[in-house]
Amino acid sequence: MSGFLGRRAVVVGAGIGGLAMAGALAKYFERVEIFERDRLPPSSASRSGTPQDRHPHGLLAGGLQALGEVFPGFESDLAKAGAVTVRVARDVQYERPDVGVLPMRDFGLSLLCASRPLIELVLRRRAEAIANIALRPKCRVTGIVPTTSGDAVDGIRFDAGSGRSEILAADLVVDASGRGALTATLFDALGWERPAETEVGVDLRYATVVVAIPPNAPSDWKLVLTQPDPPFLALHAVLVPIEGDRWIIAIADHSATSRIETWDAFLDASRSLITPTLYNALRYAQPPEGIRHYRFPVSTWKHFERLPRLPHGVLPVADSLCRFNPIHGQGMSSAALQARVLQDVLRGTATEPDPIASLQAEFMAEVAAVLETPWTMSTSADLAFPQTRGERPDDFAEAQRFDAALFRAAVADPVVHRATIEVAQLLQPRTRLQEPDIMRRIDAVPTRAAA
Repeated sequence: MSGFLGRRAVVVGAGIGGLAMAGALAKYFERVEIFERDRLPPSSASRSGTPQDRHPHGLLAGGLQALGEVFPGFESDLAKAGAVTVRVARDVQYERPDVGVLPMRDFGLSLLCASRPLIELVLRRRAEAIANIALRPKCRVTGIVPTTSGDAVDGIRFDAGSGRSEILAADLVVDASGRGALTATLFDALGWERPAETEVGVDLRYATVVVAIPPNAPSDWKLVLTQPDPPFLALHAVLVPIEGDRWIIAIADHSATSRIETWDAFLDASRSLITPTLYNALRYAQPPEGIRHYRFPVSTWKHFERLPRLPHGVLPVADSLCRFNPIHGQGMSSAALQARVLQDVLRGTATEPDPIASLQAEFMAEVAAVLETPWTMSTSADLAFPQTRGERPDDFAEAQRFDAALFRAAVADPVVHRATIEVAQLLQPRTRLQEPDIMRRIDAVPTRAAA
């Protein structure tokens, strides 16, 4: 076992978070086994365990960079698989009600846009190529097994489809199962108090279509982000290019009482956005085969990082820690950044007397910094709607004024614009926007620049 932290690490969930974590663990455990209740398709296809994969997903520049560090060569594989290169912000039509369209400046940053199933497939193939990583599809993990002492983990209990429960020993169980039910049930079984949770009730519904890019598509942009105008207009939209010369488009509505059921209704909704950009792009598109729907009730941050310790041998990650409003496109990138943190922590704790306890403590000490920027950005935008459920910070009105000033400055000043982009793409923490040089530039732009 020289050089290894343990014989076996188990990852529950073969989504983006689980696959990324497995890549980080592979150098430090003799064997890494990924358990997934779904059948894993051999091609790019949706699966029942990820119903949101039929809707737009964004792998932000920070997330793409992190996955490339965990799986060297991932970016080139994704590009070869058909992902579309989008330059930020040169190819992005970013529309806000207060400043209009942000300038299309080229900051030397690029995204690779693709459907969620394709991104997951490419990542899964990368994981499968590592000799000591094994994927176990159609295996449903039913529980994390505690030790008799009641403060550590022995392994997992699972059902491989026979209806018979089996137990597998593990030195570390990584819960990337989605909502963290396995870790929560473990806490209950041990008699431990669950962590505090912060919730923001967004009650978001969105409708998604996939269409072939029409021959007369605009040539001055590849991706469109149209923001809402709270509290007056709750509709916002995203258009993303994906493999196969297609667009995937979602129109989202806060607290909607009805669904968009037809193509004509989808076009009508696109005409209600703050600009006609989306409607003008879609009016000549061939109608889609159907309209997909998704509902997201609440963003949740489970504050495991505030606990004095975790049961020895369990680590909740990705959505088991924090579920973001998906319309902001931060979930996959947050998971990727957490995997990079785990990789760094593993490198630093391998020589500790109890490396498992050390990696748990170090990961939890660092993960809040990864979550804080996307959480603050997304919840601040959501809380601008009066109907959003959740506690608003004492300085919420001041923060909204700062964001308005920030985007006015971004229009006028390329340095501020770049800083805004780097924070939004999770390449820099949000504190970058409060640094003295950026604050001076924001203050230098008069309020009337918004006109």
